[in-house]
Amino acid sequence: MNKALAAFINALLLESSHVPSKILIGGVLSKMGSKVSPVARCLLSNALKIEPTNRMAWYYLGLVHRDDGQISDAIDCFQAASMLEESDPIESFSSIF
Repeated sequence: MNKALAAFINALLLESSHVPSKILIGGVLSKMGSKVSPVARCLLSNALKIEPTNRMAWYYLGLVHRDDGQISDAIDCFQAASMLEESDPIESFSSIF
């Protein structure tokens, strides 16, 4: 897992606004415990500043808040993720053309 995390961090260093890397790193860190949760929260919050409709960023941020005991914030994040998931098209519009 350390090699994969290092690869994502290198990608993020090359392109600091790369939202998928921020989300994946934040997701991995969210599962590593409370010591790294501030870093995960920061990465996911930054990803949402760039792409506020990214449901996976909302979901992982909800996990971070839940694990930190911030239940109200976690619920808000999970609700945002759920609403965004419901509004996702079944098939990407770009793949139709």
